[in-house]
Amino acid sequence: MDDDIEVIRELFDRYTELWVRHQMREWGELFTEDCDFITHRGVWWRSREENVRGHEDVPESVLAQKKNYSQTVVGVHRLGPEGMLVHTEWAWPEHVLPGATAAEDRRGLITAVLVQRAGRWLIRAAQNTRLNGLDDFAPIAARGFEPVEHP
Repeated sequence: MDDDIEVIRELFDRYTELWVRHQMREWGELFTEDCDFITHRGVWWRSREENVRGHEDVPESVLAQKKNYSQTVVGVHRLGPEGMLVHTEWAWPEHVLPGATAAEDRRGLITAVLVQRAGRWLIRAAQNTRLNGLDDFAPIAARGFEPVEHP
């Protein structure tokens, strides 16, 4: 299993590298053809092609900010001989939404299920969740956030 964990960590290093460089077609090759990806806003893409097209459609102002993005694998758990559950934590400091005047430091978690296909680990499903996207819950957001604890 240690070899698999190392391969998966390398896969997510590559994921982050391609994401930052906005090479979404190559990034998409890390996913199965029939993948599911749920964005932090709740948009559900149900194929590699939908996932790639959705992630390609980004304003130029956001593309320039991708250099600030980072991601770390915080957990890998075997689901069986050909399945893994992976959790990553991402950070995107100084992110400015199109039309916004103020930057914000964004953070989130990705939960991914990986499967082996033809001897390769690929992402079959992913759920992206913002940790500091609680604008609708000002009393909760005002308390701040503790770092995510990892076993």
